[in-house]
Amino acid sequence: MIEQTTLLLFLATVTVFIVTPGPNMIFCVARSIAAGPKAGILSLVGVCIGLAVHATAAGLGLSKLFTYFPIGYDILKVGGAFYLLWLAWQTYRSSDGLADEFDFQSADPSAYRHRSFVFIAQGALNALLSPKAVFFYLVLFPQFLNPEQGSILAQSLVLISIINMINFCVIAGLCIAAGRTREWLVGNPRVIALQRKIVSVVFVGLALRVVTTRTPA
Repeated sequence: MIEQTTLLLFLATVTVFIVTPGPNMIFCVARSIAAGPKAGILSLVGVCIGLAVHATAAGLGLSKLFTYFPIGYDILKVGGAFYLLWLAWQTYRSSDGLADEFDFQSADPSAYRHRSFVFIAQGALNALLSPKAVFFYLVLFPQFLNPEQGSILAQSLVLISIINMINFCVIAGLCIAAGRTREWLVGNPRVIALQRKIVSVVFVGLALRVVTTRTPA
């Protein structure tokens, strides 16, 4: 059982991290603008899955491997940076317009399943490679786990459930708000091109931030 004081401190820490813009939030919002809020929310589902993997690894003690093998963290940073640069290029290359809005009522079930899987998989990959998430689960998350309070893995699963609930509510709201700008953007191609370029620059900035992040001690 997690102590009430620990839980309150955890909620305060998590809230600060979630509302601070990072790769996951930017990715989901960008997907909402490009392909509609449903696409953004599916990407968010993937993000939650990726964060659950991080928490499970922390509960099993696997995250400590980065402490003993810092080169593993460096490899993760480089992989994350290249992924963000790829997203920047893809976003910039498609600056002439928006993708077709993702529709749950697609006439082609196989195409619907494929696009759903892509959105979820990209969201999960984004979360797994996010230096912000790696730092949190490697450095801060273990501070809230107490072996004297029972199973570490069970505590991790409880805490990640809380994280994902808050994360989903906050980012889903942003996805819905961002998705509503599509109708206005569709009628303003110049604004679309500018928006795409801005997002591309943001992704490049995040990539630079990833490679300059120091390995947690």
